[in-house]
Amino acid sequence: MKWFKGRFKYAFSGLRYAICDKSIALQMLFGLLVILFGLLLSFTIQEWFWILLCIVLVVVGEIINSCIEQLVDYISLEHTKQAKQIKDMAAGAVFLLSLFSVFIGFAILIQKII
Repeated sequence: MKWFKGRFKYAFSGLRYAICDKSIALQMLFGLLVILFGLLLSFTIQEWFWILLCIVLVVVGEIINSCIEQLVDYISLEHTKQAKQIKDMAAGAVFLLSLFSVFIGFAILIQKII
């Protein structure tokens, strides 16, 4: 049981580190704003599912992106082409998640407005 509790301790510690990262905190702020809009517009259960899925995907993507950036910097402080490509691809993955989320958000909002 102690081993199991330790896993939660490490997970919450990681989330505390994540919240302190500016990029992750910004994504969480955007997510909070979307949740507030959802409360104002009375989203259905299906709409909440998609909105919350998008928020979680973007925040998790940003956490992974930040981990990759820190890992690359930890391995080598040299600015190499390979390090740049690794960081750029991780950022590109977050960008795709964000685009998907914007598409889902607009699809839901358009239905509410019309």
